[in-house]
Amino acid sequence: MRWWRTAAASLLLLPGGLVAGAPAASAAADQAPPVLAGITVSPDAVSVSGVDLVPVTVSAHLTDETGVEPSGEMDGSNLPAVTLLRAAGADATASQSAELSLTSGTPQDGVWSATIQVPSTWDGEWEVSRLVAVDSAANRLDVDPPASADTRLAVTGTHKPAVTMRFAPDPLAGDGPLTVEGRFYDEDTGKGIGNQPIYFGQDNLCVESPSPPNGTTRADGTFSRVYPRGDDFLHCVGILRPSDIRIATSFIVVAARHPRVRPLVSVTASSTSVAPGRKVTFTGTVKPSTPDVVLQQLRGGTWRKVAGASVGDGGRYTLSVTPPTAGTFRYRVVAPKDDPALAGVSETVTVRVVAPGGAGQPDGGSGGGSGTLPITGPAIPSLVGSAAALLLAGAGLMLVARRRRVVTATEGHVTGR
Repeated sequence: MRWWRTAAASLLLLPGGLVAGAPAASAAADQAPPVLAGITVSPDAVSVSGVDLVPVTVSAHLTDETGVEPSGEMDGSNLPAVTLLRAAGADATASQSAELSLTSGTPQDGVWSATIQVPSTWDGEWEVSRLVAVDSAANRLDVDPPASADTRLAVTGTHKPAVTMRFAPDPLAGDGPLTVEGRFYDEDTGKGIGNQPIYFGQDNLCVESPSPPNGTTRADGTFSRVYPRGDDFLHCVGILRPSDIRIATSFIVVAARHPRVRPLVSVTASSTSVAPGRKVTFTGTVKPSTPDVVLQQLRGGTWRKVAGASVGDGGRYTLSVTPPTAGTFRYRVVAPKDDPALAGVSETVTVRVVAPGGAGQPDGGSGGGSGTLPITGPAIPSLVGSAAALLLAGAGLMLVARRRRVVTATEGHVTGR
């Protein structure tokens, strides 16, 4: 095997071998993050009207020993990237990010840029507030660039589009149909924005996985969409613009919020008539499902908790209670919410607890298991009628007996009849 070792050693001495090993050694030696040599926004002032868009380019000059390298973040976005913060305007807390790509030079010394389609709704003063980049040695630059005229953007927006959005019904009962409706309009004139392509989104589709428009406003700017099955996920509707982040959905204007949902709670009792000390089990479902439910009993005009349980798969639950004494008890199952108006409440279930054989039992026993009918209101007329019949029958028999005695006494005296 000596020849193999000699050949391998010779390959390491070849120029190609030396070159192949150099980047690894260089990357290992590179401990410095990329350097931001400069950043510009061009143009630095724009005017935008209505649903129009105006392109603005943000460029960052970056240098690095081993080279700046495109890299993915945990959230799926890409680096290098910049963030613009609204410094003045309607919403001074708004921010927008954009991914950069190499547009000139080299990874070791190059310009990385993004072209942003600026809408009228950006009306106000903006500035670059953050730049993040990494190099091939995984060194990370995360910096707030020094404020200067080169890092600022002034946007004058007119006839800005606005939108209203509402749900019907509100609150939604269970998981029934939900309608999202509203209107897009010109903020300056109040006139509806008609025949405008719009995007309806739900849950994560409101913030990621960019998609094309899937709806259009009516001539007066109104819109509506029916979801056959409602839920409490985020819903949104807006006018799209080209995205500056690969995984993000970007809007000119958007409205987004969660529907208010009141769960529907069904309930069934294992029995509604039991003996003292017997357990009653309540089962049912909660739609849409909630983490837990509670069993309440009506006491003195107030509903009080008597048991609780977690809700399982399919929104199913099981609750049990043992009424302590004979009597009539009223129960209901509640799916609690932070807002009491949105708590799900089942129908009321009445449970009667009676002693075995007592009045009100299914067998109607009067005690001792005799099986006789209880003497209750509905039974009295029939008993009175039976007694009267017996009395009449007895009177008739007495008259017949009396007549027979008279005939017998006069049989020997025919002439007397």
